[in-house]
Amino acid sequence: MRIGLLASTGGMLDSFFIEIAASWRSHGHYVSFAAGSPMEAARATVIPGLSRRPDLRMIKALTGLRRWSERKDLDVVVTNSATASALVRLAGGTVPVVYFCHGLHWNDARSIGDRIWPLVERALLARTAGVISLNSDDQRWFAARFAGRPHLHLPSGVGLDLLDYPVRPLPEGPLRLCWIGEFSSRKRPHLALDIAAHLRESGVVFRLEMLGEGEFRNEIRADVESRGLSGIVTANGAGDAAAALERSHALVHTSQWEGLPRVMLESLAMGCPSYAFDVKGVRDIPLARFAADGEAGELADRIAADWTSGRLLEPMSFDRSTLDYSHAADGIRRFLPSVSGSETASPAAEKNQHVE
Repeated sequence: MRIGLLASTGGMLDSFFIEIAASWRSHGHYVSFAAGSPMEAARATVIPGLSRRPDLRMIKALTGLRRWSERKDLDVVVTNSATASALVRLAGGTVPVVYFCHGLHWNDARSIGDRIWPLVERALLARTAGVISLNSDDQRWFAARFAGRPHLHLPSGVGLDLLDYPVRPLPEGPLRLCWIGEFSSRKRPHLALDIAAHLRESGVVFRLEMLGEGEFRNEIRADVESRGLSGIVTANGAGDAAAALERSHALVHTSQWEGLPRVMLESLAMGCPSYAFDVKGVRDIPLARFAADGEAGELADRIAADWTSGRLLEPMSFDRSTLDYSHAADGIRRFLPSVSGSETASPAAEKNQHVE
């Protein structure tokens, strides 16, 4: 089978699909990458006009996407990220498109976007040959609107290379927490400072390391100082997530919603517990410990109670092998022939598959 892998940026392909593509190639399939910017780990066709955020240049991308699929003689296109997935479906052509949905971009109809984007995605389903979902909320949304058509659910997402995330030894000394993500409105880094302030007020001795970049990082650094959290909280920019998890007792996650938060899977693989709010995508992470959405004090109280009781240091009973990327690679490989009508279709390929 000739498979096209498409995302809005080359970095998205680098982050999620290198091992999966290598697995498909080992089974004799051809894989072509395409994105709006170059990849670092492989060669990709760069589609002019394609970017992470929609703008007027994306009209040019429609032609580029059709040319790419025709020139590579693709049997199927697997597309990830909202802009790329919308454009390749609007571009038309004869190649079936599978929407690999890392997360539908809305949450509980709380905003205008939460009401508009479901209408857009529902219209695009008419141009969609198959979907892949990662969390239970998205799975239910597609099941209600894509019933009877090819739908694969991957509860462990794209998976991990477990060699990069070994089980870590328990850190010594006072409580060490980490927050890893983009300093953006959806990731809500300000709530991490609220949690830190509550922990300080409760008398817990701790450190919080915030790792990442984004529009709010300088604001967070200023808030750390103004709230008297200097020496307790750091926000020094990007870094090695696995190394931060290794030196931490627990991960704090504050996102408004997720597709399936990869950093929480990484934390789970390393035996590091996660504390988060009960929101879409996040609630699908096994063994995560939750508070009601936005209740920073409640989450801080849970962290403090688990630290004081020793529960936070107890080994996590979980089969980490289920997080290996091979499950996603094999599941999608078996799924695609049912969408493309390829002669290489496996007898086991079925609609509405669920890969554990």
